Amino acid sequence: MTNMTRKTKLSYLDVIRAISCIAIVLFHYSYTFFEYGIPGNGPNFLRFAGGDWGGVFVAVFFMISGASIWYNHDEAMSFKDILTFWKKRWFSLFPAFYIAWIIMYVINSRKLGIWNWGGPRKNYLFTLFGMDGYFSHLGQNYYCLGEWFLGAIIWLYFLYPLLALAFRKFRIGSTLIITFIYVFNLYRNAFSSSPDTNIFIVLIKYYNSHITISDNMCLWTCIMNFWLGMLFITYREKLINRYTSIAALIITVFFANAETAVPKIIVCTLLAFCMMIMLAYESYILENNTMIMKFVKQISKYSYGIFLVHHVILYAVMEKFRYVRFNTLTSLLLFIPIFVLISAIGSILVTITNLVISKLNVI
Repeated sequence: MTNMTRKTKLSYLDVIRAISCIAIVLFHYSYTFFEYGIPGNGPNFLRFAGGDWGGVFVAVFFMISGASIWYNHDEAMSFKDILTFWKKRWFSLFPAFYIAWIIMYVINSRKLGIWNWGGPRKNYLFTLFGMDGYFSHLGQNYYCLGEWFLGAIIWLYFLYPLLALAFRKFRIGSTLIITFIYVFNLYRNAFSSSPDTNIFIVLIKYYNSHITISDNMCLWTCIMNFWLGMLFITYREKLINRYTSIAALIITVFFANAETAVPKIIVCTLLAFCMMIMLAYESYILENNTMIMKFVKQISKYSYGIFLVHHVILYAVMEKFRYVRFNTLTSLLLFIPIFVLISAIGSILVTITNLVISKLNVI
């Protein structure tokens, strides 16, 4: 299976993944200061003029996922290859998720004094398929761990064979279609007050009444970011250079400081792509620093475990500091040991999961 053969590793993918991981944890760490009403000043890594940093680096996360998957699986897949691909993706996501979720489920159940705290038993199906976070907007379920984008990445992995086929056979046309739907989805509510004069308006209203997920979580947004990652890795030789990096920096500085009429979701996608270019270019500076690259590779390797556990650890730790007054410097200094703790627990989770899988010899 030529399409399943691993290629030479691109170190800047590790750099981008590690930095996006740290940035997402820092964003949520900053948000705990707001949620708990902690006095003083937090890290203030939340909003900028045109959007929020969490949205930017979640988009980076989807782009790096698209880039990595396409880089390693860019050739035509047979039906057997597709099944093998799905099987490997399942084992890369679900075992660690199940282990961590069971622990948090037991903790929550003991704390609340009830096992079915997430509603009817059918709600367990959301967790079984890794969709409890992604569909939490529909109402209470057993979501107690990880990020909403776990559900989105599961959908993207499931759709990947179709996306890959479209990318190989109809790249330009597919890019135009995905971009149109992505942008149109952001403006779909503009038709909500229009009279039902044609079938188009009726269908849009029907769509709006049933698709209630937020625009940043909408699958069309996630597909757009994932697709851009595939484009990035395909045209990396033209994109990663001094001039594109400078242009990306100028765009980032502009939107970080200027409020525009451009929707927040588009700004986050644009800045995420700029981050991909800048971080890939600047990573060449880091490649000769053995110590930094060792740290980067460790964070990249265990990033999934970090994503799974960081919320619960942040809430548990920051609850102890809810009455402590911080300034920006002390809040950043506190972030260091907290991130080390999150990384350690995330790495233990991934290591144990991999050990169990290897002992079972299932892949």
